[in-house]
Amino acid sequence: MTFDNFLSTDGRAPAFRQSRDGVDKVIDEWHAERADIDVTSMGIVSRIWRIARHLERQREKNLAEWSTDRGTVDILSMLRRSGPPYRRTAGDLTKHSLITSGGVSQRLEKLERGELITRHVDVNDRRRVEVQLTAKGTELIDSVFGDVMDRDTATLAGALSPTDREMLVILLRKLLLSLEPSEAVDEI
Repeated sequence: MTFDNFLSTDGRAPAFRQSRDGVDKVIDEWHAERADIDVTSMGIVSRIWRIARHLERQREKNLAEWSTDRGTVDILSMLRRSGPPYRRTAGDLTKHSLITSGGVSQRLEKLERGELITRHVDVNDRRRVEVQLTAKGTELIDSVFGDVMDRDTATLAGALSPTDREMLVILLRKLLLSLEPSEAVDEI
């Protein structure tokens, strides 16, 4: 049996399953009130939104335990993934984040005050600033990243089999590639 055999055509939970979620209820209500509108997409989009909110709350809670936040982790992650000497330009960090150069600059100031990064102005081009992860920053991101991955894995493994997770990765990648430019945004 293929994965397609498990999906209903209207976005609701498949008939062979007894459990239904809140999205099924909303879809049923819209079918009753506006049968003339195709609400099939709600079965996917609304679930993605709801899942994203749950995962975001969980991630924020986890990061708060480390006394950090998503903005800090995003910048430190980009630097850590760059390899030794864990250094990138401020412009590169801006290009690969979803925030403005002013927003990145504010984050960098905060990270520098916390001794998690250092900034180095290019002597030949004062507009070029290189950002480098400090030992303290490396230690923080390594600890946070390991913890976040462990918790995310546990969350997914509690609900989805390895095969389910593989299929979900394939489908989500396909959808994301249709929505994002080929240069994807860097996040943890």
